[in-house]
Amino acid sequence: MNDWRMYTDASGQEVESAGWARVLREIAQLNGTTHTLVHAAYGEHVDLVVAGGNNGKVLVQWKEHEPIEKHFVLASSQPDGVMCNLNIEGAEVAFPFAWCISIEQAVPICGDILRTCEMGQYPGLTWIAVEM
Repeated sequence: MNDWRMYTDASGQEVESAGWARVLREIAQLNGTTHTLVHAAYGEHVDLVVAGGNNGKVLVQWKEHEPIEKHFVLASSQPDGVMCNLNIEGAEVAFPFAWCISIEQAVPICGDILRTCEMGQYPGLTWIAVEM
């Protein structure tokens, strides 16, 4: 999959045609300060958004647009009610701790997603549907 449209807050610009490896490199650089957001879209079909990076944690979101819009967040099994703050584009945003996975976990998973355009199954993690 070498035709991703990508935006990063580090560059502030959209790249019209990026290969999956380039998008993955940008995700691996998330640090919660200068690099806090990578948004990759494959046509009008799907979006992968990875955000944060501070304290080694990121939020991984997947959106499908066809045949109907669906939004998912990758989550670990963590206690309910515990929150985690991620720095995203200059703002501190609170998310359920279970939604904030380690960047080390996220990079290979995002590599799979970028290569296949599909959500896979990953040990210890589940995709949670988010109502908009």
